[in-house]
Amino acid sequence: MKHKNNEYGRSMVEMLGVLSIIGLLSVGGLFGFSKGMHMYQLSKTIELAAQAIRDFSLFEKQDARGYSTNTKDMAENALKTGLMSECDVQSSKIAGENYGVCRTPLGEIYPKFFVTKQNDVYYYTYMLFITFLKAPHQSCVDFLSRNWGASVPKKLWKKGRIWIVSNKGEANVYYHGGFDFKVSSANDVCRPICENASYCSVVFDFSLNKF
Repeated sequence: MKHKNNEYGRSMVEMLGVLSIIGLLSVGGLFGFSKGMHMYQLSKTIELAAQAIRDFSLFEKQDARGYSTNTKDMAENALKTGLMSECDVQSSKIAGENYGVCRTPLGEIYPKFFVTKQNDVYYYTYMLFITFLKAPHQSCVDFLSRNWGASVPKKLWKKGRIWIVSNKGEANVYYHGGFDFKVSSANDVCRPICENASYCSVVFDFSLNKF
């Protein structure tokens, strides 16, 4: 008895070829999704950082000589006093640290504010640590690539700077003296400090301004 050939049959080689194509498409889709999610989380982090800086530009007009400088409670105090208008207060996830921070999609924000007195004149120091725990190197590059010079009020650049720090070290990025922030290559700036680091922080440092 003769058997009819199945015209719709596929060889093992053909099936493996189809599966490999599906695999490649799946990997490409996952990469695209991952990149899109990173950019969304970055945008939200930038929004929170920009809002914190705007809040500070208004807060500095107040007399904050009675502001609590307990480092463990900085985030909570910032929210209570209006230094920050938005903050999901949680404990820092940086190994060995024990203080409250504002949670962000890519890590955390730590507002550090304290007051000093010199010759009967009060000065403030304000540092905003934008810490990346997810993809620290790439997050640093993407974050610094934004035009922060134009986003930050000009008056804050009079005695302000940006620097980055990680468990590998720290480096200055931008000094006071102007307000146009330009980085020729954000990757070159971030790589030595943030690549293969467990965390990387971009710090806005507005120091020694009088009340």
